[in-house]
Amino acid sequence: MNQANTGTGEGRPLPPARIETILVVEDVAANIDILVDAFGDEYSVSVTLDGQSALKTLDAVNPDLILLDVMMPGMDGYEVCARLKENPATRDIPVIFLTAMNEDVDEAKGLRLGAVDYITKPFNPSLVKARIRNHLDLRRARMEVVEQRNTIAADYQKLRELEKLRDDLVHMIVHDMRSPLTGLVLFLEALSPENFMDPDFQNNLAQIREASRALSDMVTSLLDVSRLEAGQMPLHCEVSDLGQLTRNATQRLSGLTQGRQVTVHTTTASILAYCDRSLTERIVQNLLGNALKFTPPEGSIRIELGLEDQWARFSITDTGPGIPVEYHEKVFQKFGQVEQQNKRKAPSSGLGLTFCKLATEAQGGDIQLASEAGRGATFHLRLPRPRGASGVHAV
Repeated sequence: MNQANTGTGEGRPLPPARIETILVVEDVAANIDILVDAFGDEYSVSVTLDGQSALKTLDAVNPDLILLDVMMPGMDGYEVCARLKENPATRDIPVIFLTAMNEDVDEAKGLRLGAVDYITKPFNPSLVKARIRNHLDLRRARMEVVEQRNTIAADYQKLRELEKLRDDLVHMIVHDMRSPLTGLVLFLEALSPENFMDPDFQNNLAQIREASRALSDMVTSLLDVSRLEAGQMPLHCEVSDLGQLTRNATQRLSGLTQGRQVTVHTTTASILAYCDRSLTERIVQNLLGNALKFTPPEGSIRIELGLEDQWARFSITDTGPGIPVEYHEKVFQKFGQVEQQNKRKAPSSGLGLTFCKLATEAQGGDIQLASEAGRGATFHLRLPRPRGASGVHAV
């Protein structure tokens, strides 16, 4: 027997957005009818005639409150209540005992077992509805408190994680900036007018410029990652030659090759992409800088450019130590470098690869990593081709 009615009637308070369910465990048909008539228009009502049936139907009914007859054949209400309270899934469901005025009941025993109230027969419909409403209100309030407590606990844990990430970021920034800053200080302290023409001095000036550029790039990456995450990075997309952008980035980093062989291969003379030129050149430069960082002096780096359906492709392969599979996602994550450095299991990536991923996706492209430990690494970059190129649709 199941009844549910969402009608409110004149003067009756509106029911909750979710109609609550009451399970009635009673073996007298007349009593069942009285109870259903009393509150069946406000709540969904399920009925079972004995304790065993009530326990079996709990999963299907999932009641918000149980009206439980004390005196029933077989398993009485006390035993049913005891089993309900032993089960973690049902222990928090309010139980109201139903008992006839002339029955010898032990109210103290029922309350010790976990019942919240008693209602005596014959039933007073107004009293029954009031008791049910009060205990359902209390249950909702308890559930809200538990939910709020869980939310606060989750927020607190998230805050602690963010604080740790912030501390790790500060550590990473200080660590990465210390080397170029130390070099700058030493070189500047050695400056004097009489050694301006000394070849060593000219070499020092070049290293000062490189250290200054490295510091500037770190600060720019920090700012740009924040802007990309907030969706506030201005983009100026236009038809651009990905091959030319690659040559520009390669030329800028030519001083860092130190014997490493860097080769560029293209499948066609012009590799056009619809992208932000400045942003894309920085992506390519970061990927090349990352490859140079982990490729030994006698190693090689291969860059391949090509077209694939609606994509302009850029791939860069190094002969470095490679990146274990379990780190393929982490190398693109913000603060991923700190975890890897602490665990000493994989090469660090800093914010460079985080910037590459965010900047690529902001332009409608994607970036992937293919690598195994000890076998080098390949980064695959794809950017949209211009509108109308070989049937390519609008970007």
